[in-house]
Amino acid sequence: SYGKVVYFTTLFPYVVLTILLGYGATQEGFKEGVEYYVKPDLDKLQDLQVWNNAAGQIFFSLGVAQGSQLLLSSYNVFNSNCHRDALFIGLGNSLTSIYAGFVVFGTLGIIAARKGIDVKDAVASGPGLAFVVYPEALAVMDVAPLFSFLFFLMLILLAISSVCGSWESLVALIFDDFPNLRSKRVYVMVITC
Repeated sequence: SYGKVVYFTTLFPYVVLTILLGYGATQEGFKEGVEYYVKPDLDKLQDLQVWNNAAGQIFFSLGVAQGSQLLLSSYNVFNSNCHRDALFIGLGNSLTSIYAGFVVFGTLGIIAARKGIDVKDAVASGPGLAFVVYPEALAVMDVAPLFSFLFFLMLILLAISSVCGSWESLVALIFDDFPNLRSKRVYVMVITC
């Protein structure tokens, strides 16, 4: 049953992104937001801070610094194709970011159109995007409570998924140092939680 929960927490955000993409595509300003996304300012590619931010985002989204990927791969069978898995995870992460970018910038285009401003003026990042810009966009959608519920449930599930990978690193560290605790996994999980 744990495996079914993992599938739900992993796949549900894609369902929500697809619903938001489909709905957003019918709204005024969506096209302009997507155009802003796919027609970048090429001069910004010369700015090292842009590359630094991009690399930081990739490291953050993959959890590389925490060792989660390495730890989780250690649970594979011995003859597992780790090179294929690493490429698949990196490609999946990048494609997900690109896909989500269409939703994000399309939504920014909708907000810009409603406010009568340029898309670049509606752009926000970090918590401002998730907790200010998106709620503003969700509030004007048809069936706003449903879209808001789906969006924030998606954020909660993404947070839980991220925490579980990091948490597993902590639990594995404890089990490596104290192997006799492995038979008491549930207690270790509850205490570390």
